[in-house]
Parts: sequence; C-alpha cells; structure tokens
Amino acid sequence: MKRHLLLLLSLFCACAFTARADLRETSMALVDSAYAEAMVGNLSQAVLINNEGLEGVPEDSVDIRCEFYSCLLYCYHRLGDYEKALEYGEVCLQYDELQGNSVNLSASLGNLAGIYSSAGQQDVAIDYLERAIAIEQELLRTDSAHTPKSLAIREAMLGEVLLAKDSDLNRALALTEDALTIDRLLGRRLQEGMRLAQLGHIYAALGQTDRARRYNTEALAIARETGNIMTEVLCLLQLERYEEAATIAHEKGLKKQEYEACNKLYAQAKSANKQTEALIWLERARELREQLMSEENQRQLTIAQVRYDSFRKEQQLAEQQQELQQKRAREKVLWLFSLLSLIVVVLLIFLIVLLRHRKQTIEQAAADKARQYSILSHDLKNPIVAQQQVLKHLYTDYTQHTPEEVYTRIGQLLAASNGQLDLLRNLQEIVQLNRHLRAVHPTHIDLSALLRETITDVESAAILKNIAIEVRAKRLLVTVDRDSLRTILRNLLGNAIKFSPTGSTIELGTTDSGFYVRDHGMGIDETKRQELLTATTQVRSSVGTEEESGTGFGLLLCRELLKLNHGTMEIDSALGQGTTITIHLPI
Repeated sequence: MKRHLLLLLSLFCACAFTARADLRETSMALVDSAYAEAMVGNLSQAVLINNEGLEGVPEDSVDIRCEFYSCLLYCYHRLGDYEKALEYGEVCLQYDELQGNSVNLSASLGNLAGIYSSAGQQDVAIDYLERAIAIEQELLRTDSAHTPKSLAIREAMLGEVLLAKDSDLNRALALTEDALTIDRLLGRRLQEGMRLAQLGHIYAALGQTDRARRYNTEALAIARETGNIMTEVLCLLQLERYEEAATIAHEKGLKKQEYEACNKLYAQAKSANKQTEALIWLERARELREQLMSEENQRQLTIAQVRYDSFRKEQQLAEQQQELQQKRAREKVLWLFSLLSLIVVVLLIFLIVLLRHRKQTIEQAAADKARQYSILSHDLKNPIVAQQQVLKHLYTDYTQHTPEEVYTRIGQLLAASNGQLDLLRNLQEIVQLNRHLRAVHPTHIDLSALLRETITDVESAAILKNIAIEVRAKRLLVTVDRDSLRTILRNLLGNAIKFSPTGSTIELGTTDSGFYVRDHGMGIDETKRQELLTATTQVRSSVGTEEESGTGFGLLLCRELLKLNHGTMEIDSALGQGTTITIHLPI
C-alpha cells in the first residue's frame, strides 16, 4: 500500500512538472513572438500577444509572468508610455528582490533606471543605477566567473544620466572612463566607440573643447569601423560637421538628428548672410519638424489605442472573473443548501429513530412494570391467602385442634409472614434502586461476623423446614456497604432455604475474596443460570421444595447491589445437584 501511494505521488509530481515545463515552453514562444513584433515596430501587436499570453499563466507562476512583464516593459518604453513601462518594471524588480538573484536584480534596476531617465525622473534613475553598480561590484568580488561587462553598462548609463542632468560632471567623467577601460579590456569595439563619444560630450560640457574634439574624432573612426550609425551622426554633430551629419541622418531615417543638423546649418548660413542657403535649410528643418510632430501624434495615438485595447481586455477579463465568481458563489450556495438539507434529513431520521427507540423503551418498561405488578400482586396475595386460610381454620374449629396442630398452623402463619416481609423488603430496595435513591457507604467489615449475624434473619424459615445452616468462616475484612451486604446475604440464604429439601444442610463460608452459599437442593439448568446472571428485569421465580413462591427480584437485587459495591457473582449449579453461589467483594 505504501509503495502504491509513493508511486501515485511520483506520478502526480511528474505530471505537475511536465505541465509546468509545457506552460513555460509555450509562454517563452509567445514572448519571443512578441519581441519579434516589437523589433519591427509592431508594438501594439506585441502588447496584444503579451496580454493574451498572460491569460493562460496562473497568478502563482510569477517567474513566467515576469517574462511577459519584461516584454511589455520594453514595448511601452518604445511607445513612450513610461507610466505603464514603470508599472511592469517595478513588478519584475519586486520578484527579483524576493528571489535574491543578483544578476537579474541588477538587470531590472538598469532597465527601470533607463525608463525613469526617459521619464525625466533623473534622481530615481541615479538611485537605481547606484544600487545596480554596487551589486555588480559585489558579484565581481564574490564570483570569479562573473564578467565586468554589466558593470561597464551600468557605469556608462549613470554617466549619461549625470550628463543629462548636468550634475556632478567629474563623477560622470570617472564612471565613463572606467566603463571605457572595461570595454577595451573585453575587446568590445562598438561599446568603446560609444564610450569615447560620451566622453567627448562630457568634456564639451566641461568646456574642454580640444579634448572633446579629440575623443569625438576617435569615436567617429570606431563608429564608422563598426557601422554604428547613431554614434557616427552624434559625433559629426559634436564635431560641427553638420552637413555631413544631415546627409547620413537623412539616408538612415534619423529625423531627429537630421532636424538638429538642419537647424545648425540654417544658423551658420544665416550668420554668413547666405539667405538662399539659409532658407533651404530652414524649409528642410520645418518639414522635419512637421514630420516629427506627426510621428509624435501618431505615437500618442498608438499609446492611446494600446491602452484602450489593454483596458478592454482587462475589462473582459474582469467580467469573466466576476461571472466565474458569481458561478462559484451560486455553486457554493447550492452546495451549502444541499449539505444543510442532508443534515436536516439525517437529523430527522435520527430523531425518528430516537423517538421510535424511546417509544419502544417506554413500551417495554410499561410492559415490564405491568408484568412486575402482576407477579407482585400474585406473590403478595399468596401469603395473605395462606394466612387467611390458616386463621379461618383456627377461628372456626379452634376447639377441635390439639396443641401440636395449633403449633403447626402458627408455623405456617410465620412462614407466610416471613415471605411477605422478604417481599416487601426487596420491593423497597428495588424502588430505591430504580429511583437512584439507594446510596452506599462502604466501610471495613468483618465478613465472618456479618455472616453469623445475618443467619438470624432467616433462622425461623430454616427451622420450619428443619434445615441446618453450617458456617465455615474465617476472619476476612471487606470494604462494602453493610446494609447492601446484609440484603444480599438474606436473599441468597432465603433462596437456598426455599430450594433445599426438608432436613438438608446449607453451607455458608468465606473465600479469599468474599463468601459462598451452597445448598444441596433442586439445582438450576444452564439456561436458567445464564438468565439469572444477565437478565435486566424480573425473572420468573421457580416454586420451592415446599411449594414456596417467589418474586424473582432476589438475584436481580443482589446483582444491582453488588454492582454498586464493585462486587461480582458466580453461580455453579446443575439440576438435582444443588447450587453454589460465590460472591467476590473488594478487600
């Protein structure tokens, strides 16, 4: 069984792992597709692919969702919607901080710094870049396999931000020079040209024009070598080679840089009093400005459209989620109603069964009481009738009786009254037990003394049947209620006398844990013996050797009193061989 459970658990884990692997593979394919659309300028389509991909990713699969968020960050950054870009960037940053992956955390900080810089929040960008640089420096100290490439990127970026803010240019210079050293060390020629161009800008801002020209000239050569058009145009602008910059920018579609070059050419022509040439450059600058404004308007429309599409998608998802929640709520209410209905039905069934059982118990108790009353009335009537007959016989023919006959009749009256007294005593005890009024007060009692004392209660009945009671008792202390034990003894001795033949002997003695009563009378068959030991109601009493009647309460009363005193009873008997009843009591 244990092996089967382990096998099922292994299969479940394997299925879960396979399902997650399939989800990651599908998601990565969608992310790659979205990036491909973004690279060719289809940013709205890229955003749509990302949003649709996110629908199939559970909320707890944060690592997969962050892949989509990173792509959405890139798309919105390209669109100029910095608010949305920052929203996704911050989610990725929080995930990387929780995961504790220093490399990813540095990348997220760098991405966010670029967006904050574009959004004009330079101070935040500086803070994020300083955190990223600290992480990169720590990685270089602790991880020998980590390269300084990312450190160069973060330092150069922080230098650009400081330059754009026109703040702490000396620090910007130091950071950019350190980045240049790293890129040269790694043989990153393209990045080397970019760093040189950035140094040229910083030196120009510091007023060191000769050094700025030297760095820009070197950067221009590397840019042409590596085919970095943007750096080439920027260097030409810094070197004031505006016409050359305008030509390349026009060929490569760099309208913003072409617009800047045309403005510079217009200013040069105007200052040289070349009106015709100045007008040409002014007209070209105006055309470029209109195109840039049109593109900006189109960009804003694209942002609005993307936001609208995203809002509609989110609204549809919210409606679907609300509908799902309502459905689940209805199912929950239905389930609760079904459960409550089931509980009510079970309670009703239980109540019906309980009432039926209670009714049966009451009916059985009523039947038992009716039976008991019937037996009691019969057993009470018998001694009274016997007494009346004896008294009537003595009363009507008192002159005809000899003293011996009168003595015999008086003995009969005594036997009837003894039976009547025993019946009333037992009835009183049973009533107290049924009403839980019978209290026990255990004390230390010498059992042998109590045995001899109780013989006096049944002595007259024994004399009438010429039965001898032999006591074979030794001193034994037991812890019981005295009255309870006396009642038990009286009933056991009374039964022994009742079922013993005239002239026989009854033995009464102690054991290691109690006492026994042994007669040599009629005996009891096995069925009757089991009934006497287990019956919970009155047992029909057998007729004694001299036609004595009984109530059937005696042994039942003994058992109940023994239970109260933590004692037990054993019956050893066979028909015609007498009966031995052994009582075990707490010592």
